[in-house]
Amino acid sequence: MAWFFRVLQLPDDRWACRHGRVQFDIHAELGSAIQHMRAMAKEHQPAEIIVHRLDGTVQSLGLM
Repeated sequence: MAWFFRVLQLPDDRWACRHGRVQFDIHAELGSAIQHMRAMAKEHQPAEIIVHRLDGTVQSLGLM
């Protein structure tokens, strides 16, 4: 079973890193949030990183 790590766009255009209801931190840039979640996902394989944007789009960055 895969772990799901999420990067969520916030109303102030920052990015929250989450797993379930747990929020790890907030980043000013999407790239740094994705980099953080990739590091977390490497420790919990198999894992998938999912980006949620305010416009409702959802993007899977694939399984690690």
